[in-house]
Amino acid sequence: MKLRLIAATLAVMALGGTTSIMAEGLKGTPETPLAIVESQKDSASILPDQYKSYATQMNTVVKDYKNGYTFTIPWRVADGVMLDMDVRSESEHIQGYSFNLAGPTQDDAYTVSFTKRNNTPQDGVSQKEWNTTWYGVPIKGMSSEEYLSIWRQHSNAFEHNDIVGGFFSKKGATSARWDKTTPKSYAEMTSTEPVQSVFEAEFIMDKDPTHRYNLVSTYAPIQADFMEAGLMEHTIPSFELINKKNSNAIKGGVKQFLTGTNDISVAEGIKFTYPKGFTRLNEKGKIAFTKHNIRLDVESFTIPVQAVSTGMPTMMGKQMLGDYYLKQLVEVNKASITRYETHIIDGNVMFYLAGHMKNPNTSDTSAAAPVSFGATIILGNEGNVAVARMIGPSGVSLATPELIDILDGFRLTTTLNTNQSSQVL
Repeated sequence: MKLRLIAATLAVMALGGTTSIMAEGLKGTPETPLAIVESQKDSASILPDQYKSYATQMNTVVKDYKNGYTFTIPWRVADGVMLDMDVRSESEHIQGYSFNLAGPTQDDAYTVSFTKRNNTPQDGVSQKEWNTTWYGVPIKGMSSEEYLSIWRQHSNAFEHNDIVGGFFSKKGATSARWDKTTPKSYAEMTSTEPVQSVFEAEFIMDKDPTHRYNLVSTYAPIQADFMEAGLMEHTIPSFELINKKNSNAIKGGVKQFLTGTNDISVAEGIKFTYPKGFTRLNEKGKIAFTKHNIRLDVESFTIPVQAVSTGMPTMMGKQMLGDYYLKQLVEVNKASITRYETHIIDGNVMFYLAGHMKNPNTSDTSAAAPVSFGATIILGNEGNVAVARMIGPSGVSLATPELIDILDGFRLTTTLNTNQSSQVL
């Protein structure tokens, strides 16, 4: 695990702030930091010209059904880990994700972490009082100045740092707060060491009062506009609680599935959830389904790109696989891509694409009529590749949440662990 990732994780454990300079407003679209651009040169070289922006500006959608939440980062990530650990602090247990946006060869660190931790009242106060006060003072109507003044009385962090922050409104939250900490050495220009701002947002949700959800991001102060625009306009609004899925539940009886479980073996180390509402087609050697005018094919194959298909499946390697698949759809199937995203579902990394293309099921593809499509591609730890692809009439949208969830039904049966408390994504 890279040192930056460890540093971001420690920041998550040590700090407890949260969300936004929203009132100040952000003008224009800030340029992507050079460190992030440089770390994604390979992606930029693979992607077709009209889609090169996906090399950095690409949604990374995280859905954690086991722990019941989702959030989106509006950027392509360089690497990441999934955390699940007990800690010796009032957080007691921390579960979540930590990402680097720039690779290890870049000087500037850009990290984003999102974690769920226990929210246990201290000093015998009730859960309600604990969730609605700031150091014992009711937060209702509290100004940013009051928030910082009270914090200053209980912390020495202000001695060497410039700190801004306050409470803000978030749908479904009992309380939500933010802060940004920047070492004073940056303003005074007295240090030659790289300086990082730390931005935090923390939510206590109405429907989950015994947990805190914490966003932490580190970045160079000069890139505050870029990072804060993404965090405040995309990541923070995207966070919400979701229903937990019971992967072993078989609603409606065993007949709903091919076997007594809801998993179909696609390739060594890769399984796919049987698509509810679809009918299995009796096609020899194929995993195919249909529902009304939609066809779903699930297949596995090997690819000729050695850097992707062999060795440890790093995040970069998995992304390269997605990039080559997008390139193939554009060049071979004359596809027009409207969505290309990284999807991390309970720790399984896959890539989702949607748009229109020439019907791939027609023998003469060049003369084929256009169709709508949605697809998810995944690289397993054994070097196997699997794709789930839906095809429908050109006027039908396949990018509905329900259909995307079906395409994201892949599950890896093997994972790469660094230790008992973290999994490399």
